[in-house]
Amino acid sequence: MRLWVTTSPDDFASEFDDIEQIFSRGLTRLILQKRGRGGSPYATESDYERWLMALPMECRDRIWVRGTPDLAERLDVRGCVAEAGSLLGDAPESWKRVNTVAFCRSLDQLEKLPQWVAGALVGPVFQPQSVYEPVKTHGVETLANKLTTIASSDSAKIPQIVAFGGIDHETLDEIKKLPVQGVSVLGGIWNYADPVNAFIKLSRAVNVNV
Repeated sequence: MRLWVTTSPDDFASEFDDIEQIFSRGLTRLILQKRGRGGSPYATESDYERWLMALPMECRDRIWVRGTPDLAERLDVRGCVAEAGSLLGDAPESWKRVNTVAFCRSLDQLEKLPQWVAGALVGPVFQPQSVYEPVKTHGVETLANKLTTIASSDSAKIPQIVAFGGIDHETLDEIKKLPVQGVSVLGGIWNYADPVNAFIKLSRAVNVNV
């Protein structure tokens, strides 16, 4: 199981120092996702470019940006996390050469993903720590049943499944019961006063390659 970390949605004073330390501690998969200005859910390409310039160039090979495959290519990062709906149907050939993870808002989307998609971010499994109001969650049992059904289907190709939503030291044992290849955390890192230490403890709890 691999550990993915999503950036804090808001900038803070020691952000880049913390991220560099987390990279130095072994993180290989960072999802770059920032809020935009004026209430926009995502930052602009220029905002992301400025953000990336604050980190060493070699870090880009460990970063997946929240957006389209085209955006990932222009930013010269490892890949993208894109809305699953945007990946269904006919996709540009240029997209197929980008390491793309689908953000699945429903479990049914898992069965419809094209084979060129490298993985799927699925959740929330539990209530995310990073939201202010309760959101609909899948729960461990529902997600386990869906993944079992997909695995038994001859026509379905299962991408790399990464679970997210409310994952921390307390819920990790439940997540380990699922047939997933990774977990993604946000609040489980950035809600702590010392994010670097939180990452170290969680990566040890995952107890595999991070």
